[in-house]
Amino acid sequence: MSRFAPPHPVPPPRPAPIPHAVRRVARFLSAAAVAALLTRAAILFAAASPYFRVDNVEVSGLAYLTRDDVRAAAGLEGSTSVWIPEASLLDGLVAHPLVESATVTRKLPRTLLFEIDEAEPVGLVALPMVTAVDRHGNVLRIDPGDPVLDLPVLRVATERARALWGARLLAREVARMADIAPELFAVISEARIDDEQIVLLLGDSALRVRYHPPITEERVRDAIIAMNDAVARFTGGLPREVDLRFADQVVVRTGGAQ
Repeated sequence: MSRFAPPHPVPPPRPAPIPHAVRRVARFLSAAAVAALLTRAAILFAAASPYFRVDNVEVSGLAYLTRDDVRAAAGLEGSTSVWIPEASLLDGLVAHPLVESATVTRKLPRTLLFEIDEAEPVGLVALPMVTAVDRHGNVLRIDPGDPVLDLPVLRVATERARALWGARLLAREVARMADIAPELFAVISEARIDDEQIVLLLGDSALRVRYHPPITEERVRDAIIAMNDAVARFTGGLPREVDLRFADQVVVRTGGAQ
């Protein structure tokens, strides 16, 4: 019989205690997850509740669109909840050719408030029907006679210009004129573009302004100064043309240059 006692088994090491800070973070994350689930459930419940069905739509910023147009573009139906995601409403709206931008806010329990920034028509083109276009040359599906649009007629004079840039460049130039010199834009009756230049016809006077695009604010100012000076100087008749195609100078013609 052995005189030595059998060895005692070595107990497994105890796990290190979890720091108090870690336990606190874990409890916080668990509470946050539960709160998020409860919030999500509450939103889903509210979205399905008839109490939050949209029954009133208020729209500001309209000149050409109607409230029904806005409802249709936003995809609003009788069962639409006021909690519908904003992107679902705005994606269809901003895709509309008459809408530059749009925002929407909720007025609980059943109202949506839309603010629309409409595309502004800057000219009229014949396709062959007379149609309004915006500053990008996009066709706007509005009746130019209701209300009557007092806008310049845009013409592309050559096949090459029509193939390369068409009315889009011309529309951008006319819009630029509206931004930097609205008093001049207001009297443009027609704007033409060919392979090299743009010609503006002003009002009933048939005064022409020629330039190479893009026009700058400085050159517009030069043209206005030259026109005013010519009216004061030429007692025998009004100037017929202001030519801005030459760098650092303005040529004023009194004859019948074409």
